[in-house]
Amino acid sequence: MTVEVSVLENFGREAELRKKWMRMWERLGVRILKMPKWMQEIVLEDINTAVRNRIAIMEMIQKCEKKPLK
Repeated sequence: MTVEVSVLENFGREAELRKKWMRMWERLGVRILKMPKWMQEIVLEDINTAVRNRIAIMEMIQKCEKKPLK
């Protein structure tokens, strides 16, 4: 029973996070689509770079936290 509850809790958290992402991208998309195409390309490339870099940093932090101190 506990395993089922934790799975459902994680599913609910993931679903909520997905909704939050979708709302954020919807708002950003409306603004981005008002720009000329060449600006859209620049903004989307900047967003892609920023997100990839942030994820890489967070993954490095996460790996450091898991390693035992020597």
